[in-house]
Amino acid sequence: ADRIRALADRMEAFGEKPIVRASVNIHRVLEHVRKLAQNGFAEHVRFHESYDPSLPPVWGNRDQLVQVILNLVKNGVEAASQNPTTRPDITLITGFQHGMRVSIPGTTERLDLPLFVTVRDNGPGIPDDIMPHLFEPFVTSKAAGSGLGLALVAKIVGDHGGLIEVDSRPGRTDFRLHLPVVSEKDADQ
Repeated sequence: ADRIRALADRMEAFGEKPIVRASVNIHRVLEHVRKLAQNGFAEHVRFHESYDPSLPPVWGNRDQLVQVILNLVKNGVEAASQNPTTRPDITLITGFQHGMRVSIPGTTERLDLPLFVTVRDNGPGIPDDIMPHLFEPFVTSKAAGSGLGLALVAKIVGDHGGLIEVDSRPGRTDFRLHLPVVSEKDADQ
């Protein structure tokens, strides 16, 4: 019963409630997640940061962005910890990519997503058979996993109007988030 209740609670996050957005400093989010991880499940992990210090704020929900990054870091730590001969490494990267624009389906509107955040691990990579279904609910390669973590990540990133990409090979997996920045219109709200 407890397991079913916990699963139902996690599924609530997939509801269609609108998100409350504000100006968010993505570097503060990343530092918060790193500290949480190092004081908990990632005390044995070496963290590296490669930040672009001139980034504008993200237009999003801080708590949800913390959840996204925390899920990605936790997955990366678990993957990188599989190899007993290599010390697990997590690298957090931010940057600005001019020209990253996407169309909004059903409209002529285009959304700029110039800010990116990458969470990189040095684990074994994602199995080829899972890769096409990676962001679907209940897909996992972990014996004790629920398969909801990356589905929730994809949902939250999508709710923010962002995109998520993954590039994986043995020894390196990158999850890259493309996020909207605060516009003049957003700042006036």
